Amino acid sequence: MPIELSDKRIIMIHGLASKPPAKTTHALWRDTLIENIRVGHAELADRLEAQPEVFVSAYWADAVPHHIPDDADYCRRLRRQVEKVIAERRAIEDAFHVGMGEKLASFFQDRGLDLVKLLAGALSVKDEVMNRFLRETELYDRDQYIADQMRATLERALREAWDNGVEPVIVAHSMGSFIAYDVLWRFSHRRAEGFRAYNRKRVKMFATLGSPLGDSSVKKLLFARHHRHHGKRQFPTNIERWHNYACLGDVVAHQRNFADSYYRPMRDLGLFPPGKPYRSIDYVDLHNPFEVVSHAGNQGREKRNPHKSYGYLAQPRLGSWIADYLLDRLL
Repeated sequence: MPIELSDKRIIMIHGLASKPPAKTTHALWRDTLIENIRVGHAELADRLEAQPEVFVSAYWADAVPHHIPDDADYCRRLRRQVEKVIAERRAIEDAFHVGMGEKLASFFQDRGLDLVKLLAGALSVKDEVMNRFLRETELYDRDQYIADQMRATLERALREAWDNGVEPVIVAHSMGSFIAYDVLWRFSHRRAEGFRAYNRKRVKMFATLGSPLGDSSVKKLLFARHHRHHGKRQFPTNIERWHNYACLGDVVAHQRNFADSYYRPMRDLGLFPPGKPYRSIDYVDLHNPFEVVSHAGNQGREKRNPHKSYGYLAQPRLGSWIADYLLDRLL
């Protein structure tokens, strides 16, 4: 039977705003996801390459004042690093995945890597990653005009999908995950023009990658903070499945278990369909092999950044769930 993708949309929203230009970011994310899917579904990957409209980017980095996109030389070197992640995913297939009770130390030892050194190296990028994250989080909180611009591209992408009768998937990394959460909350509960007509629309899956949504300081930024004791208004009501991915050593995703904060109360409120399996999952202690692009400022420093989006986009479970969505296999 031919694979029909005309009614499918994968909306991608990036994290920290220092980014390549929009077209480059879109291409790198799309290519990583397609090659992830290709490991188990080669025909589907071929169809995705032939139908680029399936992938939609909710790029928001240019909403940040004084944003300067990465230059062409950096982007070329970044693509080489992304291709290394894809090559590892292809070479070791589902062994790329670590979490869900597998033995972490033996996993890394099998690859000639030292777990302790990897964790220490991950912490060596903490200051740079966290400082950027905190700056942009503060901007999101304090300047609502800029925050509106950050949300606007995802809002447009969702309206377009829903207007065309599509229940899309959202793949959101880092800060993009709480921007997306706020957008989903607004579509669930706002009655203003531009939102009211979409109050009952849904997304098939919300995949959060390296997400800080479990962090108490981030929770205080969300629209939902004003409704902590107001039943269903505490959460978005339009998420069919929520799968969260947290890589080993990712300091932004340090609160990586969403069961208590989100999944359990959402189930209790009936926001996930009863009796349906796999609606809310935490995938933790995952392997992110991304090596940062070398430049004059990081010579001699640890090269691995377990927060980087490309190592998340290559996760086997993410690829298999998106493939199930595209092939109409979600229960």
